[in-house]
Amino acid sequence: MLIKNGLVVTMDPDRNVIRNGAVAIENESIVDVGKTERLEKEYYHLDAIDATNKMILPGFVNTHNHIYQTIMRGLSDDGESRHSSQYRWDIPLLRGLTKEACYASGMLSSIEMIRSGITTTQDSHYINFHGDAIDGIAESAKESGLRLVLGRGSWDLQGLAPEELTEDVPSAISESKKVANRWHDGDMINVILEASLLSQVTDELIVETKETARELGLGWGIHIQGPLGSHKDDPRSKNDSLRQYGGRAIEYLNSLKVLGPNSLLVHCTFTTNREIPILAQTNTPVAHCPCANAWAGRSVVTPIPSMLSRGVNVGLGTDGALTNDSLDMIHAMNFCALIHKVNYGDITVMTAEDVLEISTIKAVKALGIDHLVGSIEPSKKADLVIIDNKSIGMTPALLPIKNLIYSASSNCIDTVIINGKIALKERKFSLLDPLETVKTAEKQAQKILEKSGYLEDERFLLRGKFNYL
Repeated sequence: MLIKNGLVVTMDPDRNVIRNGAVAIENESIVDVGKTERLEKEYYHLDAIDATNKMILPGFVNTHNHIYQTIMRGLSDDGESRHSSQYRWDIPLLRGLTKEACYASGMLSSIEMIRSGITTTQDSHYINFHGDAIDGIAESAKESGLRLVLGRGSWDLQGLAPEELTEDVPSAISESKKVANRWHDGDMINVILEASLLSQVTDELIVETKETARELGLGWGIHIQGPLGSHKDDPRSKNDSLRQYGGRAIEYLNSLKVLGPNSLLVHCTFTTNREIPILAQTNTPVAHCPCANAWAGRSVVTPIPSMLSRGVNVGLGTDGALTNDSLDMIHAMNFCALIHKVNYGDITVMTAEDVLEISTIKAVKALGIDHLVGSIEPSKKADLVIIDNKSIGMTPALLPIKNLIYSASSNCIDTVIINGKIALKERKFSLLDPLETVKTAEKQAQKILEKSGYLEDERFLLRGKFNYL
């Protein structure tokens, strides 16, 4: 296909923006980018998409997500503390996450993400009550056409989570290898291994999962949500060996020699100024989820502008429904731009261009797939989003990149192309049936609630200050 007459924001190394530009696509790859006048002559044989009054961008990249959570959207209560809500109410729900439920959650997630311009998503899956549940996530990605970076997470310490979710290290490594063998293809599905949450894993699991990832040529990741030992139920809070680091998680991980360009650190909310140079020196990327951090009531904002100024690579993510409820990337980009201006008291930090970078080319670099996607260049896979510059929120399109970040909504998304296939055209899905997807998700959500026993507990479903009559 030939997409022509648009404003092409390439996100190439020179950050070229081509007025009246065109993108030629053959099979799943971009073969040429340039002015419409030239490409029309050379690629006259390709089916054309007219992008007049539209902006052509690389597809957006969701650098961190928990896809299984979408089917439980809204059930994590904002009237309770983060830990009491997630681990008291939700564990009975999580036990109902079968392969079928995760597939339904994945399809529902895909609808929402594609509708907001996401073409690649990461997923951290560490709820392994059912060993094949992660297969439901992978199968939903294959069905929907989304590009997926699939994280198989493990934890081996009891504390904030029940014993049923913990694995000994040999079992965790064995199961992680099985997932990699089943699903990693180096293209549409890339598997990474994860030591899920720093407060829930031993040093042995951290080191062994990282070493296994190195051996298999895979990425690795870990959540860092607060200072080491900061929560009273954190089993690592009693570990004397952590005290020398004063709660500084990045320093601690650096001492274990697990940092580097293939190690994705999620959140890093309480990163100190002395730790940012470590991230820069080791080329360790960070997944930033500002909406989730705000929802969870974090007392500080991750110092992303300071990280970027020191050369740390950052990717933007939505996180999952337990701490966000929304997978809308346009919303995440808008909030990211605004929250850092408040935090720094400086309107010049986190510009629209900065946010677009961490949602595209820097995001795929963080995930280790920048050789595949993230920019509009010949030989890259054709993952593109076309923005309607005449839509409400984008008009007048005098500075369309700024409009995209500060005033647009997902209604501005006109067309989404993933791996050379049209997933959304003129705001209508080409490959998916949204109504059927919603029906299936509702049925699976009902099954999860029935198994949990919460349907009989009005305190759970109707909790809050409003009186339901």
